[in-house]
Amino acid sequence: MIPDSALFDQFTLARLLEHDALVRRYRQFFALLDWSTVQERDATRHAPGPSPHPMSAYLKAFLIRIGEGKCFMTQLRTFLVEHPLLVLELGFHLVLDPRQPYGFDVARTVPSARWLREQLRRLDPVLLQTLLQGTVTALHAEIPGLGETVAFDVKHLYAWVKENNPRKSRP
Repeated sequence: MIPDSALFDQFTLARLLEHDALVRRYRQFFALLDWSTVQERDATRHAPGPSPHPMSAYLKAFLIRIGEGKCFMTQLRTFLVEHPLLVLELGFHLVLDPRQPYGFDVARTVPSARWLREQLRRLDPVLLQTLLQGTVTALHAEIPGLGETVAFDVKHLYAWVKENNPRKSRP
């Protein structure tokens, strides 16, 4: 959903999303993953109140954290707040504010660093496996024989061990 803004209309925001290099890069990256395995809403949740952010938004944010080399959740949150168009692309539920340039309050939309850490802690590893399994299956269908042969070169490891092992007698 693209919000209404006092500065940009929806058409302009859509065009900005199409032409933003960061959004395009992550849009292409996310298109490689099979998001059909990720449930958008917890079926067991019957509590009143606002609905939580979709799990896919958190997963995308965590992948951005890895891609951008952000070690801490505070760095990830700062990065997301500085890139409101990317927040639109991720799919977080927007806190609308027509007075803001993009039509929503970015700082209030992006969850706190504490909540991001908590979501990462609670993340089900099986969910990540199923998310990546679809990609691996698609790669196997696209490239026959992929992953059948694995080769490692360990000569550099042996050289490092011999060179740096004090128990190894030197000539």
